Amino acid sequence: MQLEAFLKASKYFSLGHLPTEGFHPSTEFLSSMAKEDPETAIRVLQDIDLHAMDVVKEALPLIRTLSSEIDRTLDSGARVFLSGCGATGRLALTLESVFRSIHAGTPLENRVQALMAGGDFALVKSVENFEDFPEYGKRHLSDLGFSEGDLLIAITEGGETPYVLGTLAGALETSTRSPWFVYCNPREILCKTIERSREVIENPRVNSLCLPVGPMALSGSTRLQAATAQMLAVGMALTRNFFLADLFLDEYSKLDLTPFLKPVIEWEAFAYLGDAVVLYQTSTYPIAVLTDTTERSPTFSLTPFEKSTEPKAPHSLCYLSIPDAHSPLESWRRILGRAPIGLDWPELPNRLDLESILEFDFGREAAERRRKRVRPKEQRIVRLDGHHRTGELELKSDVFDLRIQTNLIQDPLGEQILVKMLLNTLSLLVMGRLDRYEGNVMTWVRASNGKLIDRTLRYLERLMDQRGLSPMPREELAQMVFELQPTLAPDEPLILTLLDKISRK
Repeated sequence: MQLEAFLKASKYFSLGHLPTEGFHPSTEFLSSMAKEDPETAIRVLQDIDLHAMDVVKEALPLIRTLSSEIDRTLDSGARVFLSGCGATGRLALTLESVFRSIHAGTPLENRVQALMAGGDFALVKSVENFEDFPEYGKRHLSDLGFSEGDLLIAITEGGETPYVLGTLAGALETSTRSPWFVYCNPREILCKTIERSREVIENPRVNSLCLPVGPMALSGSTRLQAATAQMLAVGMALTRNFFLADLFLDEYSKLDLTPFLKPVIEWEAFAYLGDAVVLYQTSTYPIAVLTDTTERSPTFSLTPFEKSTEPKAPHSLCYLSIPDAHSPLESWRRILGRAPIGLDWPELPNRLDLESILEFDFGREAAERRRKRVRPKEQRIVRLDGHHRTGELELKSDVFDLRIQTNLIQDPLGEQILVKMLLNTLSLLVMGRLDRYEGNVMTWVRASNGKLIDRTLRYLERLMDQRGLSPMPREELAQMVFELQPTLAPDEPLILTLLDKISRK
């Protein structure tokens, strides 16, 4: 996106008034807590997550209605499609994999299909700008064979993502079965302020499921509570487990997370501060680990995962290894529950096809290959496993062996959501100890699409005010963003660099 195009369409991306883009009052000093009082930080994040569960519980009547529509679709022989973008795309792929695992070997196994902006490739590496084009969503849905009688569940945290709205348009044109729209900002605000959202929400052929979770623990980081609530709500409808929200509210509130997470938070942050790298190994939760580690990259300006075919490319801080997968294809099958699907669209500026996806190898050999790649840095390994016989989650390294017991891991969906929440808390507080955000403001966010450019400008204005700097016209700030961003290395903070420039003017 060029500066002129952004300024012309800036109203389209102006989302600062939405609750999910706000600042949570309980995390105003989260970055300090992460370093000085991680015990309190863990408890605060646990409470915020529990509020998201409460919101889901309140929506149970609509979740039951959605579940009935899913049943009718599957009983008719049709398919259910889940669409999303970024965090919601990854949760859609996770829900597909959970459904596949539950129905493995039955006729239902292949009847749920997820799609996300950028395709399966985007599960491992964010695809810049793809979400800004509704026509991409419509085309992607068609490419995957969406047809008459199929049901679409379109998931967007904010309720306004163009790609997801494009999948809705495609579903309305193709199938007489009414699609569902799942979002996390109040209906009234969206209809009053965002025309593209209003057109969908007020369409009598679209069913709405609103989960108003409020601000995220880290401002705008909808991979946190919004994605958790949506994963739980849609997952309950898919699996017909209508008691899972109650189980979370009971079980998760009683868990003492500090002795389980604090040593890992300190260990991982210490590794990065000591110029080491981390390898996450898991046979049980590869999609949860991949999702969390991938989402760190755009949120905190970290180097994304490197391809095995590019030995000289910069490497990421952490990586994934699945010890019992022995090839790229096998590792991806373990992650998705199926072979990955590429997007072979010749007009795309980046390759997103199957061959490109398989250049990311997370199999057994990845551990040794990565150890050689990162030399002379040390590679430190942490294992994450689930022990279903004893109902325990385990995090293990050469310096700790930590376990936590909960009934949540006895449910295929519950354990994936639990691991997501624990990894979100872990990675968020690790990044706080690395100064990758300030208070609860994403100071290292990448301005890679229209929504994130607008977010960058809002955060700049907020931090300038906090620092006592004179306000500047937004057009001038936008010009500075567009001029500076191409000159930065992947691991440089756009917002902090701009603040330094402005303060020296």
